[in-house]
Amino acid sequence: MFFVMGATGKVGSKIVSHLLAHGRQVRCFARHFGDKKPLRGAELFQGDANNVSDLIQAMRGCIAGFVMIPSNTKAEDVRFFQNKLGEAIAEAIEESHLHKIVNLSSVGADFESGTGPILGLHDQEERLGELSKADIVHLRPTVFMENLQEHIQTIISMNKVFGVIPPHVKVPMIATRDIAARAAYLLMHPTFKDHSIEHLLGERDVTYPEAVAAIGKAIGKPDLEYVEIPRHELRNYLIGSGMTEDWAEAYMELNDAIANGTLRFSVKRDPHNTTATSIESYSENYFRRAYEDAVHRLQRPSSFIAREARPL
Repeated sequence: MFFVMGATGKVGSKIVSHLLAHGRQVRCFARHFGDKKPLRGAELFQGDANNVSDLIQAMRGCIAGFVMIPSNTKAEDVRFFQNKLGEAIAEAIEESHLHKIVNLSSVGADFESGTGPILGLHDQEERLGELSKADIVHLRPTVFMENLQEHIQTIISMNKVFGVIPPHVKVPMIATRDIAARAAYLLMHPTFKDHSIEHLLGERDVTYPEAVAAIGKAIGKPDLEYVEIPRHELRNYLIGSGMTEDWAEAYMELNDAIANGTLRFSVKRDPHNTTATSIESYSENYFRRAYEDAVHRLQRPSSFIAREARPL
């Protein structure tokens, strides 16, 4: 039995799919389970990740597990939220005697300041580092290609993608399917010992205009434009859309770290940390589907949309 935390998320759900496809037994842990079809065949454990007892119960009897600290843009204090959850995870690992762990961290987790929400993942790596009885791999992926889907609304309404990263800055981007594939492999082949780190940097570094051109081509919008905006405009937009001020500040700090090269230069690319999915492949096979789904939802009768509305 394999334990997968965040089993309904971008990475966790794909790990579950990999494990099930290889005939493995999986225990999925999440606060809520919506559409259960993708998880069919797995054991579903609904619980609170801040509750140590829930985590211990879900982890017990498993031979290996995937853990992570999810984002919570409603948290008033980013670091407090992350560390509270991280402490619960660490305690549960120790009490449940789960000895093989794949922990989702991030590129830049080696820095002690200046990386926004990644600082909480830095804390978690150090915290898990104190667990001497567990063998742990910290996966450090880079910027998710899936984050581009956050711009679908402005693509539909304005044919633009707005951001604060300068157009000339190259950014390593990775598809979450590649993170999940590596995590699932490690879970199924838990030969790793002690504590180690693996970086995952995507297929290559790209500028945001290059990424936007790729998604524009995939969705039939060759004139789709990337527009750099002032830092304060993005911060105000994030807060206006419901993000807490502390999360908005942390997010902006992360963008600064990307823009000034802090994250990009923290590790060198090599064949071992380069993954398969290109921005073109992601755009054609995944972004286009998300975009078409969004357009289809907008074309539904307004009364139906209102009934389906949910907060992001």
